[in-house]
Amino acid sequence: MSPEPYRVDGALLRKDAVVVALIALDVLFGLAAWSRMPARVPIHWDAAGQVNGWGPSWVNAFLPPGIAILLYLTFLYVPLVDPHHRNYAAFAGPLRGLRLLVVAFLVFVHVLVVLVSLGVAVSMGVAMRAGLPLLFAGIGAILPGLRQNWFFGIRTPWTLAKEEVWTRTHALAGRMWTRGGVALAFGAALPPRPGLAALVGGIVVLVLVPVVYSAVIYRRLSP
Repeated sequence: MSPEPYRVDGALLRKDAVVVALIALDVLFGLAAWSRMPARVPIHWDAAGQVNGWGPSWVNAFLPPGIAILLYLTFLYVPLVDPHHRNYAAFAGPLRGLRLLVVAFLVFVHVLVVLVSLGVAVSMGVAMRAGLPLLFAGIGAILPGLRQNWFFGIRTPWTLAKEEVWTRTHALAGRMWTRGGVALAFGAALPPRPGLAALVGGIVVLVLVPVVYSAVIYRRLSP
């Protein structure tokens, strides 16, 4: 029997109840904080975590949850146009975890910018140098559970061409991202410049190694 096609329906949304509730609470949080913010608030930070842009308070109150809603809806609906849409039934759980992880990270960022807007002393640089690697670590735990598709995972010509290449690449990337993400999070304790250099360099390695590995494995498996 062929797997059921992917669809966005009430059953899927009920399983996503935690994600939907998190987004709703984040919107309410922004609404409650908005009235307490000054008219102008920091809205942009440089790579070292220093404020280099100011704007109206509604930006920090509502833009992050708006982005979370947009990304969540994108994650829900792009599988409908995927030629591999029947594969999604095989990794519905990991994909649900990915939606939760991304939304949770955006809520984390929203809480940070709201606290800064309210005058709380928060180091955005330190928080992001810790939070972003941990996001990679969380995604790494999910990667091995993904199956071939056009939108989520390590999508290279080689992983999309052979299922075994996909599986082996995601197994490697899962281990690398989980361990590497946790290791990179400790870079938050470094001074801004070396901490940022370590983060950027580490992410480049985490992204490039699985891509190269997929090409090598594909060549080895090809007749």
